[in-house]
Amino acid sequence: MTNGGLPRYPGVPNPPIIRVGLAVLAAVLAVTSAAPTRAAAADRPSRADLDRRIAVAAQRLELVVEQYNDSREALADTRTRSRALALRLTPLQRDLRLRQRLIGGMAAQTYQQTRSGPTLALLTSGTPHQFVDRLLVLELLADQQQRALADLRAARARMSDARRTLALLADRQRQEQIRLAARRATIEGEIATLQKLRQVAYNGGSRYAETERPPAPPYVAGPAGRVVAFAYAQLGKPYRWGSSGPNGYDCSGLTSAAWRTAGVHLPHNSGRQYGVVASLRRDQLHPGDLVFFYGRISHVGIYIGGGRMIHAPEYGEHVRVSSIDSMPIHGYGRPR
Repeated sequence: MTNGGLPRYPGVPNPPIIRVGLAVLAAVLAVTSAAPTRAAAADRPSRADLDRRIAVAAQRLELVVEQYNDSREALADTRTRSRALALRLTPLQRDLRLRQRLIGGMAAQTYQQTRSGPTLALLTSGTPHQFVDRLLVLELLADQQQRALADLRAARARMSDARRTLALLADRQRQEQIRLAARRATIEGEIATLQKLRQVAYNGGSRYAETERPPAPPYVAGPAGRVVAFAYAQLGKPYRWGSSGPNGYDCSGLTSAAWRTAGVHLPHNSGRQYGVVASLRRDQLHPGDLVFFYGRISHVGIYIGGGRMIHAPEYGEHVRVSSIDSMPIHGYGRPR
């Protein structure tokens, strides 16, 4: 029997050249089989890389969601202003029609009566001086009516212009909502992909450090106590963009819903909320106050004391307790 052209005999070891060849072949096979495994491991992003990519995408999404919320708030304001203008315009139009009829009737009556009748007698009786006085009175009344009519027409024109402007603004805002919704869908798809990678990296867990459910909230006096109690009751509910409850929240939806229990209206947008609260220093924080994050204010949470807050963190997460130092702080505020 031969092996590679060389005879092989039972019980006789392979020649040295054959042993060397077999060793080389085994080494090549080992390297070849290990290469794909090492390449696959090298191609798979690290946990830290996944975390960075998810954080960037999540922050970008939250900024878009808050822009969407701002556009929705502005659209609601525009509709309210438009309805108010319509209510003001209706009596103006009614008054305008009345004055038009009065002036038209006056003109017709004056024309008929100046040809004959009491008016003619009134104007032609008495001295020439009295005639001039009466004529001036009639002219003054006519001028007043004309000025009133001109004022009403100008007011109606201004109101109509304002309504056209508001209608154009509302249309632009609707277009902005469509654009933002498209961006949001794109980013949600991107995050969904990253979530799958994160589930592999973290065995389905969260990128946030797990925290024990905090004990029952301490007693907080006044409206802020209702705010904190409400926030605690929402722990574990999912992040839902554009939502202010009750089954899910985005960041500003949670804060606006919490303060609504205390009778305070906050707009559903973190930037707008920052604009209406009383500004605070960090050492002035009390439970119930709001903490705002990032340079463009795209996140907000409810301070609960001890350097912690309750917030709706980001897409794919749940309402939870976190340190207020887990993100770049923009400022602090107290609703009023």
